[in-house]
Amino acid sequence: MLNLFETIIHEHDQRLVALALGICAISTLTGTAIAQMSMKADLVHRRGWLILAGVVTGLGVWTTHFTAMLGYRNNLDIHFDLSVSAYSLVLAIGFTVAGGLVGLQGKERGILAGAFVGVGIAVAHFLDMHALRFAGSVVHDPLITLFAGAVGLVLAAWAGHLLLRWRDQIFAWPAAIALSAAILSFHFIAMSGVRIVPAEAAVEMSGWTASVDELATIIVVAFLLMLGAAVTYTWHSERLARATARQQRRLIHTLETLRETQDHHRAYIELNPQIAWVADRYGMITEVAPLWGELVGLPREASYGEGWAKVVHPDDLPLVTRHWRAAIEAGDGDSADVRYRLRMSDGAFRWYRARARPRHDAEGNVVAWYGSLEDIHDQVLGEEALRSSEERYRLASRATSDVIWDWSFQDQRATWAGAYKKVLGYPELQSETDFDWWLDRIHPDDRSRVLTSQSAALKGGAEYWHEEYRFRIATGEWIDVKTRCVIVRDGDERPIRLVGSMLDVTQQKTVEAELNWAALHDPLTKLPNRTLYRKRKRAAIDDARQSGGSVALIVLDLNNFKELNDTLGHAAGDRVLEQTAQRLLESLPHTASVARLGGDEFAIILPELSEPDAYAGPMSYVSTAMEEPFLVGDTRVPVNFSAGVALWPRDGEDPAELLIAADLALYSAKEEMPGTFMEFTPTLRGASERRSQMLFLARQALEQDSIVPFYQPKIDLRTGRVMGWEALLRICSADGTILPPSEIQAAFSDSEVAVRLTERMFARVFADLANWRAVGIDPGRIAVNLSAADFRGPDLASRLQAHAEATEQGLSAIDIEVTETVLIGQLGPEVSRMLQELRKMGVMVALDDFGTGYASLTHLQEFPVDVIKIDKSFIERIDENNPKATAVIDAVLEMAMRLGMQTVAEGIETMEQARYLRARGCTMGQGYFFDRPLPACEVPRALSSETKGQWEVVRLRSLKSRTAP
Repeated sequence: MLNLFETIIHEHDQRLVALALGICAISTLTGTAIAQMSMKADLVHRRGWLILAGVVTGLGVWTTHFTAMLGYRNNLDIHFDLSVSAYSLVLAIGFTVAGGLVGLQGKERGILAGAFVGVGIAVAHFLDMHALRFAGSVVHDPLITLFAGAVGLVLAAWAGHLLLRWRDQIFAWPAAIALSAAILSFHFIAMSGVRIVPAEAAVEMSGWTASVDELATIIVVAFLLMLGAAVTYTWHSERLARATARQQRRLIHTLETLRETQDHHRAYIELNPQIAWVADRYGMITEVAPLWGELVGLPREASYGEGWAKVVHPDDLPLVTRHWRAAIEAGDGDSADVRYRLRMSDGAFRWYRARARPRHDAEGNVVAWYGSLEDIHDQVLGEEALRSSEERYRLASRATSDVIWDWSFQDQRATWAGAYKKVLGYPELQSETDFDWWLDRIHPDDRSRVLTSQSAALKGGAEYWHEEYRFRIATGEWIDVKTRCVIVRDGDERPIRLVGSMLDVTQQKTVEAELNWAALHDPLTKLPNRTLYRKRKRAAIDDARQSGGSVALIVLDLNNFKELNDTLGHAAGDRVLEQTAQRLLESLPHTASVARLGGDEFAIILPELSEPDAYAGPMSYVSTAMEEPFLVGDTRVPVNFSAGVALWPRDGEDPAELLIAADLALYSAKEEMPGTFMEFTPTLRGASERRSQMLFLARQALEQDSIVPFYQPKIDLRTGRVMGWEALLRICSADGTILPPSEIQAAFSDSEVAVRLTERMFARVFADLANWRAVGIDPGRIAVNLSAADFRGPDLASRLQAHAEATEQGLSAIDIEVTETVLIGQLGPEVSRMLQELRKMGVMVALDDFGTGYASLTHLQEFPVDVIKIDKSFIERIDENNPKATAVIDAVLEMAMRLGMQTVAEGIETMEQARYLRARGCTMGQGYFFDRPLPACEVPRALSSETKGQWEVVRLRSLKSRTAP
């Protein structure tokens, strides 16, 4: 510091030092003022003012350095290299101009601008020193030089910072002082570290040099330039002042006009549902609409300043304060838009939205804030409900496999969310995608349909759009997807947004396809089932109707299939059905349809027949294929079939009518010529009509309660005593005519009607039994016939028990008669169980019509049978002179005797038949030889006459033969 003082006081001419100080002050004050003006100008004119400020400042730096150097005392003859001096001037101006353009234009950085000026000062100083020409050399102290550079750079940077800080003041004089200090301190501190070393030899002056006097002249010129700049700036400031005065006059006039409309504005504010308010430049409320006090119960005066915050919800106040301060500091209204709750006069809180915009003066400074409060309580509640709904949907979509997408028509981009990684696998879905990305991954066969469907929904004003299509995922595989979306429209009903989901339904489609296949196909044979058969039959008929051709419908049934099931088992039966399906498919043309209707029944549709009898050719191949025995395991099983044929349109226009015709032909083939084809004829329809008439008669008899039992006695062939009765169904018509069961034969094949007939017989039999016993007559055991339908439900025993309890009777006098087909049918195991249950209740089981079906000794051992009834067809053949005619009867009687079973011979009509059966050990006989079926009212008379004596053998011989009326 002492060295610096000595340098300034003793080594410099104080008059020139003072001049240097003056030049430096004028240049820095002028440059700072011009730079300050540039920051108030618009962007178009700012650059010009910054260049001018840089030129003045750079010229001042250069002039100050050389003026101080002129005042440096020495005894040397000093000259100056003007070329180096020119370089010094150019660089000084260049760095100061660059500092202004870099640091004060656009985003303002004052420290950076000052740093550029500081570098210019250093460059100018050292170049100026290098421009010295004298007999000797200059030696710099490195530490002092570095210290001078640091001080000058820091002061220059600080000057740039002060310029920005004081930019809004009238004059940024601290910045000018700091810049002057940077220039002077750098020069004089650096000069304090300079030592001149004289040389003995004189230095030859060459090039463009100037003496001290010449340089002084140059400095004077530079000083005049700076004075010119100062005068120019002063003149411009004066012009601006006059312009400002004119603006003030216009502003005063505007304010007077504004005052005239102020009352109108207040009236409007008071009627506006929004609450208007005004704040000063610092955000302090200065005015608020009267509606504020009415809503919050706080006087307007108490709300001025920061008083309004008293009614803000405590949880919202920090957010509101933060937003309001940010808006004030930024000086714009982008941050002055916030929502919060206000406490109303009744203590409840409501949501409001506060918005504000600043008003700037001519210089761009904020002078006031104008704002409004809008009641958005209902809107916020709706938004919260929507967010809750969207959150539930988002969580639900995460729990499922929905891919969520959002398409913007304005941006032409889609965003993705949900399970897109799991379902689609594309990493690019983390960002937005365009329309082509989605379109390129739709299956080419589906693309046109999807685009057409979407376009129709968008143009048709629809609210929703949904479609199913195939989509390629990241692995290259195709999946089935279901897309659903909401179409968001603007006020002109133009679509602006699509928000929807994409769901992978591949597995669902597969399951649906399997279910659809299972719903339309037989699981065993894989053939179409009855449902698909109906569809194909109708389609074939529709095609034939258009082409004028014919359609053959063939219904095919395997013969003796139940016997095969019972002998070889159901597994063998299934193999036969599978092979039958395979042979039919292989034998028929590809246009034919083969279906399994159920059980062992198949149907064939032969379409496109040009002639009605064209079906014969394909069916001949079927016959040939079916002649070959079926292979079940190692067993070759011969199976033949019967078939009925109906032709469209000859045998029926309606598909259902055509099937009936084919069924009638099948039934006729099975009854008349098993193993053949039979074509439908009109006569077969008469048989169908006869069946319908039988069902009608049976139902009518049930409704009119005309079903009654007639009782035929069963006689002990050894003693002649009546052992019991068989209850036979009869129909008592309105005119008193008694009809046999053959008149309703078809009803016993109808499950519902057959059970109702049995129930009516049970009710009548137990009622008759109760009446007989009430008068002291014991009729013995009563046999009732059951059909297969009675065993299809599990409640046979409970039904029989209910009738017994209703009449207060037991079951020990009841026999149940069943046919062989019931025992060995598909319900065989269940029938056996129910018969065992009935036997435990005291019921005896009789096997009716033995010998006419398929029962074997094995069945008699497996099923609970107590009585065997020999069919009438065998009794009619009895001829003592013909052993073959009685062989079956003899075998049955011998078998029953060995098995310990009772036997009943049906249809005995002659003395010889009775005598033969008695001699062979038959237990009981039944037939017109003894008595015809009697109504219940005649049973007591028959029993009372019989009690006078037993039917002895002599009496049997004396009786004449009786025949049926």
